[in-house]
Amino acid sequence: MGNTIFEIKIMKIRFLGHSCIEIIGKHHILIDPDFTLEPEKGVEYILVSHAHRDHIARIAEIPTGKVVASEDVCDIANDLGISRDRLLPVSVGDQIENIRVLPGFSMVSGFIYTLFYFLFWLRLPDPGGTPLSFFIEDETTIMHIGDAHKIALDITPDILCVPWRTAPFGPKKYKKQIATMIREISPKYIIPIHYDIKGMEANPIELCGTSICKILDGNGWHTFDEKQK
Repeated sequence: MGNTIFEIKIMKIRFLGHSCIEIIGKHHILIDPDFTLEPEKGVEYILVSHAHRDHIARIAEIPTGKVVASEDVCDIANDLGISRDRLLPVSVGDQIENIRVLPGFSMVSGFIYTLFYFLFWLRLPDPGGTPLSFFIEDETTIMHIGDAHKIALDITPDILCVPWRTAPFGPKKYKKQIATMIREISPKYIIPIHYDIKGMEANPIELCGTSICKILDGNGWHTFDEKQK
């Protein structure tokens, strides 16, 4: 009998600060590039959920990769220094390689949002563009929803990136909404993001008990593999 050869396919994921997530698997993907830890070299795709500073501010520091975002967010990326040939405008329903584009629910405009933003930061919010969510299919599945606290998506990823923070107004209500969202989506794992934003810091440990899913901490890589015959 011949030898059976197994190919072990590996995907790894880690939190890089703010809302930034790095994934290396079928492709090298960076989501929401306003990072506090440097990503590895060789990024192939940069996904941007929306154009607020804490999601896009350091995009021009990434020398490689196509920017996958809504058309108006691509325009903002161009203003920040990304050349047009690196921009890949997308719409809900599009698929680029193993990246599915889903509706976004991050708050980017509206009277109430603008009013509360101004009261907290004493300035008007940056243009946010059209928000998107992303679903990445690899050795495990990952969903990134920007900093949305409520979504209308009938999809269950293995890993949900959860925007955990102490909201400046109604923090208890906000955290309760996040906990409800986690239970409704029911992922196997959650990876907390957004909890280190200055003025809105929160402890990811507070997420313990919100559901039965496992929490992936922000200290280094988390690896997933599947043996393929």
